[in-house]
Amino acid sequence: MFLTIFGLYCLFSPIIALLNWIPLVGALLGSIVSLAAFIFALVVGLTISVFVIALAWLFFRPLIGVPLMAGVGASVYFTYFYDWSQ
Repeated sequence: MFLTIFGLYCLFSPIIALLNWIPLVGALLGSIVSLAAFIFALVVGLTISVFVIALAWLFFRPLIGVPLMAGVGASVYFTYFYDWSQ
């Protein structure tokens, strides 16, 4: 789980490093993108990890796997399909 989040965060490290090169505002932009990349990696990494865990639990313990799958479905729905502008 932690390595998934770390790996997704590392995908953004070249962009963060390039933003840090910009004079005057580079550190601020790098910090903002770094925070956004961490939040993205946390949400997507947790969703992917819980999905894989839920698949394993569906086979061995369906009473635990089904609620985990429902949680993954809710996470995907609220991340991609929910209209937050209401």
